[in-house]
Parts: sequence; C-alpha cells; structure tokens
Amino acid sequence: MDEFLISYGGAELAFFDRCPPDTSEELEYFSLRILSSDLTAKGRVYGGYCSSHPAHLFAEMARQWDGWPGELVWTSLEGELTLRCSHDGLGHISICLDYRSGPMPDDWRVIFTAFADAGQLEGLAKRAAIFFGQPS
Repeated sequence: MDEFLISYGGAELAFFDRCPPDTSEELEYFSLRILSSDLTAKGRVYGGYCSSHPAHLFAEMARQWDGWPGELVWTSLEGELTLRCSHDGLGHISICLDYRSGPMPDDWRVIFTAFADAGQLEGLAKRAAIFFGQPS
C-alpha cells in the first residue's frame, strides 16, 4: 500500500513513503501529510529499524470500538510524533496528532485532530497493518 489515509469532513491525515516498502522488513521511516482547509504540513517520522509504529494503536482502537477510558497513545521512537486517541462514548473518535519537526525550541510544531467514526475503526486497523506492518 502506497498510502494510509484517514479522511473525514474535508480534512486528511495521510501516512506515506514507507521505507523500506516491504512491510516484512523493519521500518526505517515514514512520512505524514496533513491537509485541511487552512493547513498543509508534511513531515518524516523515524522508526529506527524497530517495530515501533502505530499499527498496534489502530488495532487496539478497533478492538475497543465501543469505547475506552481516557486516551490511547502512541509516540514515535524519537518523539517527533505522538498520536492521542479518544472516544466520546457515542461512536466518535478523535485522533490528535502532535508533530515536531525537530528537537530544538525553534523547530516548528503542528497539532491536528483527525476524526473517525467507530464503524471505521476496523477498516483503519486493517489499512494501518497493510501500510506499517502487522502490530507486534
């Protein structure tokens, strides 16, 4: 799969450019793109040749499709990307992305929230596993 896309209400969160493309190999990096009416951002997330990727997060959300307490959180190995997912108990999912372009105080940062419905979670988990690899 070339891209893993979450689209809702005209906004898009896309994961793309997986390296290496073969999901049986350890993830080196992937890119992300955010598109909204007033925002476009793109960044790269390093995996460090380990199985640290968000497929497990999406699988866990699908497993708990009817809701979970608090937030489900995934943070990249180097800390440039954090995903915080919450469920409002009514079937609405918020996926809050916090991306930092680097470790310095003057580097840019974007915080963006993508939305999904509980009925989309199984499909998102399957597409995440296809793009990132099976959750460990």
